[in-house]
Amino acid sequence: MKIMLLIDWLKRDCGIHLDAATFRDGAVLAAALCQSLVDAGKDYGEQRHILLQATEHHCDLAFGNACLDQVDRLDTFLRRRAAYDDRPVRNCHSGVSKNKGWQAGAVYADLRFAAARAVDDDSAAAVEEMVLRLVAESYVEQHGDVARDLRQGLGYLLPGEDPVRRRRTARWLRGQNALHFWVAAMLGGREPLVRVADGAPGCWVTAASLFVDRQGRAFTYSRLEHGILRSVEQQRWLLSIIPRTPKAC
Repeated sequence: MKIMLLIDWLKRDCGIHLDAATFRDGAVLAAALCQSLVDAGKDYGEQRHILLQATEHHCDLAFGNACLDQVDRLDTFLRRRAAYDDRPVRNCHSGVSKNKGWQAGAVYADLRFAAARAVDDDSAAAVEEMVLRLVAESYVEQHGDVARDLRQGLGYLLPGEDPVRRRRTARWLRGQNALHFWVAAMLGGREPLVRVADGAPGCWVTAASLFVDRQGRAFTYSRLEHGILRSVEQQRWLLSIIPRTPKAC
């Protein structure tokens, strides 16, 4: 039964459980998936990412259109929300503004992701290669230890490396939507590269700790969480540089 490909993928890769026997209509199935994503506590960006991927795992036109309709609604909501976030806020009676604006980014990263794959010389080298490709294409600014800093920031520490070594924040030279897409892609899919470390804050808090923008300013994790990358070319390239597992090659 083709629908089982979707059901199995949702359970295995997304932690979402749906009962295939109760959903014969594609639109009803999509509605159930949307509700399950909310019930599972998925944020808006994760919902969008999973709905798009779901259309590749169940080729039913009614289901696919219903998923894309929900993606369109999410995009509209996120644009509206961003517009509210960008509005200036008047000073409170206390004289303190609620809109503090951009702040200087930290020099060193306090948080890191955990590796979602086995850590060895090959996986560490693959992660460093990914970082160097980001540098070569002017997504990340070059500094002496950027490949090691980001490799360790993504959780790929080799035996003998100091786990409390101070890691410099990386300067992201492109828009925050591209950073959102890349981080979400490493966290999701069939072969995630990273995960949130046990006991650590959420993925966007962690991502905001690892990077500053091209002016050296801190990323606001609440905005980073809801980035939407429009460029299909950029999406394809960022997906292409994420290391694949040996079995997937």
